[in-house]
Amino acid sequence: MMKKLLIVLGSLVGIVLLAAIILPMIFKDDIQKAVDKAMAENLNAKVYYNIDAFSLSVLRNFPNVTVSMQDFGVVNNAPFEGDTLVSVGNFELVVNLRSVLFDDQPRLSEVNLNNPNLYIRVLEDGRANYDITVASEEEEVPADTAASEFSIGIDHWEITDGNIIYEDLTLPMLMVLQNVNHSGSGDFTLDEFDMETLTEIGALTVNYDGVEYMTNKQVDADVTMLMDLANMKFTFKDNTVAVNNFKMGFDGFFAMPGDDMVMDINYAAKENTFKSLFSLVPGAYQEDFNGLTAEGTVNFNGFIRGTYNDNSMPAFKMELGTQNAMFQYPDLPTAVTNIDVDLLVETEEGNNLDNTVVNLETFHAQMGNNPLDAKFLMRGLDKPYIEAMAKAQLDLGELNRMFPMDSLSMKGNFDIDLNAKGTYDSTTNTIPQINLAMGMQNGFVKSGEYPPLENINFTSSVVNESGNMAQTVIRLNNFNMQMAGEPFSANMVLTNLDNYTWDLNVNGAIDLEELMHIYPMEGMELAGRITANISSQGKMSDVEAENYQALQTSGSMEVKDFSYVGEDFPQGFTISNAKGEFNPQRITLSNFDGAAGSTDLRMNGYLANYIAYIFGENQVLKGEMALKSGKMNLNEFMSEDTEEVPEDTTEAALEVVEVPKDIDFVFTSSIAEVIYDDLTLNNFKGDLIVRNGVLRMDQLGFNTLGGQFAMSGAYDTRDMQKPAFDFNLDINELAINKAYESFNTVQALAPVAEKMEGNFSTDFQIAGLLLPDMSPDMNTLDGKGIISIADAALKDSKLVEAITKVSKLNNTDGITLNDVKVRAEVKNGRVFVEPFDVNIGNFKTTLAGSNGIDGSVDYIAKMNIPAGAVGSAVNSVIAQLTGANGAVSSNILLNLKIGGTYDDPKVSLAGAEAGESTTQSAKAAVAAKVAQEKKELEQELQKQKAEAEAKAKAEAEKAKKEAEAKAKAEAEKVKEEVKEEVKETTEEVKKEAKKKLKKIFDPPY
Repeated sequence: MMKKLLIVLGSLVGIVLLAAIILPMIFKDDIQKAVDKAMAENLNAKVYYNIDAFSLSVLRNFPNVTVSMQDFGVVNNAPFEGDTLVSVGNFELVVNLRSVLFDDQPRLSEVNLNNPNLYIRVLEDGRANYDITVASEEEEVPADTAASEFSIGIDHWEITDGNIIYEDLTLPMLMVLQNVNHSGSGDFTLDEFDMETLTEIGALTVNYDGVEYMTNKQVDADVTMLMDLANMKFTFKDNTVAVNNFKMGFDGFFAMPGDDMVMDINYAAKENTFKSLFSLVPGAYQEDFNGLTAEGTVNFNGFIRGTYNDNSMPAFKMELGTQNAMFQYPDLPTAVTNIDVDLLVETEEGNNLDNTVVNLETFHAQMGNNPLDAKFLMRGLDKPYIEAMAKAQLDLGELNRMFPMDSLSMKGNFDIDLNAKGTYDSTTNTIPQINLAMGMQNGFVKSGEYPPLENINFTSSVVNESGNMAQTVIRLNNFNMQMAGEPFSANMVLTNLDNYTWDLNVNGAIDLEELMHIYPMEGMELAGRITANISSQGKMSDVEAENYQALQTSGSMEVKDFSYVGEDFPQGFTISNAKGEFNPQRITLSNFDGAAGSTDLRMNGYLANYIAYIFGENQVLKGEMALKSGKMNLNEFMSEDTEEVPEDTTEAALEVVEVPKDIDFVFTSSIAEVIYDDLTLNNFKGDLIVRNGVLRMDQLGFNTLGGQFAMSGAYDTRDMQKPAFDFNLDINELAINKAYESFNTVQALAPVAEKMEGNFSTDFQIAGLLLPDMSPDMNTLDGKGIISIADAALKDSKLVEAITKVSKLNNTDGITLNDVKVRAEVKNGRVFVEPFDVNIGNFKTTLAGSNGIDGSVDYIAKMNIPAGAVGSAVNSVIAQLTGANGAVSSNILLNLKIGGTYDDPKVSLAGAEAGESTTQSAKAAVAAKVAQEKKELEQELQKQKAEAEAKAKAEAEKAKKEAEAKAKAEAEKVKEEVKEEVKETTEEVKKEAKKKLKKIFDPPY
């Protein structure tokens, strides 16, 4: 019987073990899918984990079920798109199987997180990246049953090697916890229980509103709290919290019975020595801290007591005291002794922080041979009453040895003697009475690789005997120092803090390269030496009243070997030498010799109204400057993004350059070579006037493309959306084909110039708007003038081929022009040309008409030819046109109409005049034709303008009527609504009145 029983029990055990192995494998995929589905339905975030490492086991913690996931993480959606909220190396849950199967409240035996990383962010508008749950659409659970329907117990939880970042921009605060190890236990299914936690933080950093209050502090906390969940009251029991070596204990409670927070918490240091307090000093907890010698005791305690809500702050108190403390760094000969501190900070409960008191009753330290004594009392925060005293005679070299700081070296003697007493009230401009004297002798400061500040000497004082800000006197006397061997000195007197009144003198030199070593600026390189001797006297009231002439500023400045390279100016700017002298009226510049990129610059002149320009608004900087240069490359300044320019070309993408409106300047220029776009201008001379956002050119002359240019006009950027130009051009002996290659205006207005050989001269006025790439907007061009051609020829042109094909004439393979003056006008996108004579082959011809920027041509050509020179077919057509029989024996004017486009001309025989037409009559006829075309074009433009105005007027009238109708309808609607409300109110009043009357007159029985 026993043998059978053992066989049965063994079989049962085997079945159970087999089931424990097989069942998780069978149901693993179903459980995994259920988990995935639950997360997808309830989380507004992307959840990932290692699918192959998903584990479900009964044997690992039998009889509990263990669920584990590796490489688990949650990635946010918008507005934190792509941010990782949490990532966990290994996530493990141990579920009490019996509680799941038989109890109403399931229990988690363990929750383990290995190598978790948590990044919590709260934006300025309050949106938080941890708010990832999907809002439920189910009905709200009644308040009396919600808490009891479901709860879960956790026996133990543990975090190993975690990192937490908490960033809250609403405060703003940043807290970083590194190398976090935490464990805890507690039965959250009970209303009252003890929660025991143990926490280790390898490095804690806290930054609040830009100030770093804690840096890489080690934290150890062993805390037991009585958790009264029914009353939301949490009581401190046995606990110790240590920051670095400084240990504290807490007792009391913190409760949240409703919206208020009620607290009564006492805290105190636990057997702390002065060395443990010293470990809180930033940077002190380093490798050599263990070798630090320190003596003395610390008294640190206080409380937080009362209610916190929108109308009240709890009372708090903090006391810190040391007696006869000392410390000394290892391997250093001098100790800091006789350290006595007595500090009290407290305030009463309530909403008035003006009851706050900060009282540093005693502060004394003997730093070698350097005594330091101080006292400070402040009552209130709104209009604080202040008493302060500080007195010290410090040997900086000795202090440097006592407080070793990496890469920092100091020497010299610094003295301070301060007494202050009184109330600070900004509304009445009242400050405490102050008597401060301080000074330095033979000072020396060097940090890292930066050049030292040497021979620092000064005396300074701040005196106010009445508390009236207007009677404050601040003096800086005989300030002297050297930086990298360059001397610098200054004296200053600042009085009347109600109306700052200053008297300042500065004399010295600055090496900019050494300064950049001290204060490096990203994306910028500076070098050079600036020597200045400046004096300034003035009052802030004159600055505010824009009475800048009363600011007596004068002096001189010299710059040598200056260079600047920055992200906004990669080509660089240099000044070999420059001298300037200034007074309140102007700055006189002389001997300026520098370069901007490849452009060399030599200037002298003056700047006026510079003080108003610097301090004021809407002020204009005025001046005159003589500018000389051997080469000026404007292409280097015309492109804002030089990186987009290909390396194999020097061309830059031109952009509209705004002319400053607050500059009134005259440049008298003499430049040997100017490079602009693809042009090279030589012997550039004339005046450039910058004024009111317009660059004017006065009697500007230069040579380019073999021709001579003289021009006057303006480049106007007052409206940056429509930059404009207006020029008078006087050009002599410019090659026609080179003009076509170099000027897109010529390409658009005179495409025939591409095939012409010869030179031209012109006196032309042209105006229009510019496109964003600085090219002219051809549709806006307006101009007129005379084009003179001494000797030119047009060959290999489709136009000549088309004329020859129609006329059937020999010797018409080219067009020549001799001593021709062409009157032309540019208007509405077309060039209108008055009649002028050319030779088409051997035949004299009169041309006139127009061509457009779209390439279209519309010309009339009258060719004066002998009748016998044409073929029989043309003679026949001429006979029909003239009414003559047979061939025409005399000269005739052959009328040709030239249409189509320049690239595809259409030439047709329009008629002929036999025997008596002359050149004069031909010109008259052609001129009449051109005039008629211009008139018809103007009439068509006027018609289109009138139609556009009529359409706009009709649309405006329609919009007005629609608006009036809508307003009327809205008014009627409001009127009806008011009527309805009045009606309803009246009915209510009537009903109420009837009730009262009935109550009065109806008998009570």
